Amino acid sequence: MYGQTEATVAQPTTKAAVRESARSLAEAIKDMPEFQALQEAARAINHDEKVQDLLRQMQSHQSAFRLGQGDRADHVAALKKLRSELDGQAAVQAYQQAELAVRTLCRAVDRVVSDAAGVDFAANAKRSCCG
Repeated sequence: MYGQTEATVAQPTTKAAVRESARSLAEAIKDMPEFQALQEAARAINHDEKVQDLLRQMQSHQSAFRLGQGDRADHVAALKKLRSELDGQAAVQAYQQAELAVRTLCRAVDRVVSDAAGVDFAANAKRSCCG
């Protein structure tokens, strides 16, 4: 009975320690220049009127396409043109570069956690279809 009580008490303590370590890791990631650059790039996109106009136009064509309004081929052509124009915007390019840097950072963090835990961490952190 005594050993069972110790196991019950130790488990929450271990989970609490893991949660605190995860919070510390998240805070450290938020302070990284890569993450800061991504946040700044997202703010820039949100305040760039040209980018926002292109996104609104794309949403309009996507909605019309889904609802079967107008010629589907025209919507597809317009979406391709708008996407190309969007990809040419400096704010979007900066965001894509910042996003790639954060992905690289996250992969490096995953490697460190995976090595320390002895399992492929990110692969085991995905939600299942049932959970």
